[in-house]
Amino acid sequence: MSQRLFFSIMLSGVMSISAPAHADPDLGEIVGTIARQLLEQQQGAQERALWDGVVANGSAAAYRQYLDTYPQGPNARTARERLERMTAGSGGGGTTVPVNEAARVEAQLGLTRADRIAVQRRLAAGRYYTSGIDGVFGAGTRRAITAWQRANGHGQTGYLNRAQLTALTGGTEARPDPATPAPAPGDSATAAARAELNLGLTRAERVQIQRNLISLGYDPKGADGLFGAGTREAIRAWQRNTGLAATGYMTTQQVQSLRADAEARGSDNSGDRAAAVDEDLLGLTRDERTTLQQRLIQLRYLSGGADGIFGASTRRAIARWQGDNGLSETGYLTAEQVRSLQQQTRI
Repeated sequence: MSQRLFFSIMLSGVMSISAPAHADPDLGEIVGTIARQLLEQQQGAQERALWDGVVANGSAAAYRQYLDTYPQGPNARTARERLERMTAGSGGGGTTVPVNEAARVEAQLGLTRADRIAVQRRLAAGRYYTSGIDGVFGAGTRRAITAWQRANGHGQTGYLNRAQLTALTGGTEARPDPATPAPAPGDSATAAARAELNLGLTRAERVQIQRNLISLGYDPKGADGLFGAGTREAIRAWQRNTGLAATGYMTTQQVQSLRADAEARGSDNSGDRAAAVDEDLLGLTRDERTTLQQRLIQLRYLSGGADGIFGASTRRAIARWQGDNGLSETGYLTAEQVRSLQQQTRI
């Protein structure tokens, strides 16, 4: 606790500097060190927040999503045990294989992002998969793999072994693209921290950001103007749920968007957090969000363009659509509502 407060105070002090970043040659190094320390704390807070949402959701898809994100996480063993119990009790034919063993077998395949994209494309071609082709094996992909396994008489684990991968892809595994290296997490965190630092946010402005997060159902662990691990995780959760890069640091546009969201939603929506977690577990891609916005535009619930970012206007449009269809007006979509919205046409 004292370490978190220490780094929070350090960051607050650095952010109060009014001189330009280039005035101090060591500023980038200071920000980078702070960012890395905060990132470690934020990752732990993010894992705990996701686990709380998974437990509240209670579905097999939610536990698989946790294991995909944190295969060696502190709650991974519990997630595998609960998933095994669910799998052991499921019917539908096929031999049941313990999910933790199946996950280890798939991990040993060393699938690249290109390989995963190839798998998703084959599943989509067989009409098992209808979500975005992004190389991320989220809940939708796991369900599609399970459906393919069921249809082909394999154990229904949601994870692939070598023989299943060969049968599914015809033995063609893609090679990684050397032209698109993954960015280093430390570098992106440092750049985001420096960008926020350059905003020159005052203590009052930081307090208002925390209050806005609270009003939207995200817990920054207090509104004191100190951006510690709790605030960073709350920012990341809000960014993730609005289709933004989850850096944990704010830009000028995001500060304005957050304020607009808070003003639009008000502070009396206690069920929004659970609804936001459920929507987050769907793993909607930017393209899928854009498609949903286009559908809302066609149905005349949303005006303007479709950019794949679920801001205040999109949330209001979703809430109106939900109300007109006899659903709870949360402004956040469930898997069933996504399918219903995609299929609905205006009368």
